[in-house]
Amino acid sequence: MPRDLRSEKTPLNAESLASPPYVNPLTLANDKNPKMKELRPYCLLLNESDLDDCDWLEHAAFDPNEAASREKLEYRLVTCGELCSGIFASAYQTNPDPIGSVIRSRKFPSVDSAHSDRKRVLLGHIIATKSTSDKVTDGSMSFPTDWRTNYRLDPPNGHHEEGDTICLHSLCVHPSFHKRGLGAVLLKGWTQRIRDAGLGKRIALICHDYLVPFYERAGFKKIGPSACQYGGGNWIDMIMEFDEPGQNASW
Repeated sequence: MPRDLRSEKTPLNAESLASPPYVNPLTLANDKNPKMKELRPYCLLLNESDLDDCDWLEHAAFDPNEAASREKLEYRLVTCGELCSGIFASAYQTNPDPIGSVIRSRKFPSVDSAHSDRKRVLLGHIIATKSTSDKVTDGSMSFPTDWRTNYRLDPPNGHHEEGDTICLHSLCVHPSFHKRGLGAVLLKGWTQRIRDAGLGKRIALICHDYLVPFYERAGFKKIGPSACQYGGGNWIDMIMEFDEPGQNASW
């Protein structure tokens, strides 16, 4: 069975990485970007306790035919939450800013206690699994229907614990917080953690044409049209190989 990930909710800081030195991209971004600094964001690993927030965010950020289902998100958070990261901010419901408006839209977990008025808001997330293929496939995008009762290291689809490829399935930021650089910072910190922790040999993803430059700036290489038909197809394969020189972010 997958190990208990409830103890995995640790900040993505220097201590949580395997190979120092580590420069926290949030620190650099806060120094350069006033729009981000006012949010005071922080990153944490995700697990099944974040399911409600991830489900809400996924469907706020993606078209219905592309958003992962709640059960698929639950499968990924339970099975391989150590590969998933979130970028959060905390604020009071009464704040007259975008965070306050979002907090008033639904019930968020409290920061300090069950009775606290200060809420923790998930601004963006990365959801990922491992695969034995060097690219994202329809099989890696799926999950076994019996995963709750029949966990396997080599299932017919979904997460493969022995895989060398980290498949980035979802990178999104809530629409209320676009144009603040949150997605770029989240991606930069996450790829650096995955690389430094030795969790795989590469990261693979599929994206639409207009997002290719964004991922190229992050160090990914465009491979070509993807065979994936998820959400109607028309995807581009992109890969970041960890053993290739020059695969560094340019932002």
